[in-house]
Amino acid sequence: MRPPLPIAAVTGAVMLAAGPALAGEAFIGVYAHDVDDGISYGKFEDGAQIVAGVRTTALDELAFIGKPRVHLLAGVNTSGETSYVATGLAWRFKLGKRFYAQPGIGLAIHDGRVNLPSPDAPGITPQERLKRISDRQSRLDLGSRVLFEPELSLGWKATERLSLELSWIHLSHGRLAGHYNPGVGDVGLRMLYRYGLDR
Repeated sequence: MRPPLPIAAVTGAVMLAAGPALAGEAFIGVYAHDVDDGISYGKFEDGAQIVAGVRTTALDELAFIGKPRVHLLAGVNTSGETSYVATGLAWRFKLGKRFYAQPGIGLAIHDGRVNLPSPDAPGITPQERLKRISDRQSRLDLGSRVLFEPELSLGWKATERLSLELSWIHLSHGRLAGHYNPGVGDVGLRMLYRYGLDR
């Protein structure tokens, strides 16, 4: 049985609900889940990922690191696979009047599998060893409950209030929790509504 999404998910949901009072933008999108993006192994899990979140405007208080925006997002899998909550920083770079690129980095907590039993453990039967090998080949094991969350968005500002973003979100431990690091990548489109300053 997989563990429920931890208390951070509840905290995240409360913050998302309070987002309009705290942030400059809100977004929601649909993503292809567990894609082979050249960094993640891909193809372990099914379903789409519904991603919603909030993001501040560029913060003068963080001018010493380039005035990033702070984001909080939640990704929920439609097939009961890995869901997550993440928060971090993103920097927006204008590409002309209506387009922009936005790289970001954060931390995520997820409810997926962590540390499947080793097939090399002493004292297990040959049948158990084969089962564990099969599990490692067919099931996503992210290796750590807390993961890095790099992301990249390419945005088109349709109006002063609405934008569309092509977005990539990646989760992995960067081999800090061991050599095996399949990661998980989600790629999709999200719609953004701007209700605060756009700087």
